[in-house]
Amino acid sequence: MDKYIQDLCEVIRNGDMENTYKMVWIRSLVETCVLEPSLKTIHFDNLSKKIFGYYWNQTIYFDLEQSPNPQKRPEIYQRVVEEIGRYRSKYGYQPQWFSRVESRVNVPVKNISSVLVKDVCWRFPKVGNITYDLYELDRRNRTVTPHEPEKIRDHSHILFDLINYRWTQKLEEFNHSPRISKKVRGTDREDIKRKSLSKFKKYLDLENPNHICFHTEQIIDPKNLSIDHVIPWSYMFSDDLWNLVYVDRSINSSKSNRIPDEKTIEKLEKRNHELSKLIHRGGFKSKDTEELYLSIDQGYVRKFWVG
Repeated sequence: MDKYIQDLCEVIRNGDMENTYKMVWIRSLVETCVLEPSLKTIHFDNLSKKIFGYYWNQTIYFDLEQSPNPQKRPEIYQRVVEEIGRYRSKYGYQPQWFSRVESRVNVPVKNISSVLVKDVCWRFPKVGNITYDLYELDRRNRTVTPHEPEKIRDHSHILFDLINYRWTQKLEEFNHSPRISKKVRGTDREDIKRKSLSKFKKYLDLENPNHICFHTEQIIDPKNLSIDHVIPWSYMFSDDLWNLVYVDRSINSSKSNRIPDEKTIEKLEKRNHELSKLIHRGGFKSKDTEELYLSIDQGYVRKFWVG
């Protein structure tokens, strides 16, 4: 491999990281080299909007923390969290890609650019006592000039995968949720699709044929029948029979991504035991039913709730 790309990979792979700033910095640089090849010198403002978007997507879909202390978040990430709060208060909790709502969002470009100047751009090329010669910086004018942009473009697929790998490694230190690599890949490609849950109805009907709301214990009007993830989908990033129940649609909408209390978890554990007996008695056998049995055996409900 070319020496420049080797050096860049060495920095991505082994540079010291307190938070995820370095990964959003290099990802924004690589993306700019790919999408805007005519730009030889890149202004930090150009990178700032991309960085905001990366954090927006990971946060609005999965609430992934980007540093070890949620009480003292990195400044850029904290600004994203605050802006998401404002967006939700105005437009609701349905997550949307940054690229689709950019016009409705106040991106603090100058603030992000200042953080890049102060804390990120000059630190990124350092690995131990070595500083790799990857680009020219003009911190006063807030610009960066990569030495070999054409080589970055030619190897971008390798660089993107390596960046996501290192980013995932760091996120796993701060987050206890499952499937983090899948979440990073999904938000990176804006490729997250919620699947239909209708295939689970035949199992849920076994234990709850009268369609009693799991949360209110009231009969659900047929037009308001909904299937809910007790432990939020944003945390699990999967549809599992052991985590799905019938609820009234209005309840499903109002609970959003809130973590259930222990009483709810105990109720779900009891439901799963009852459901497993009915499934066994009925002779049902599928990947979903096997996962239900495994969830009971391994205590998934409580394990993921605690996580």
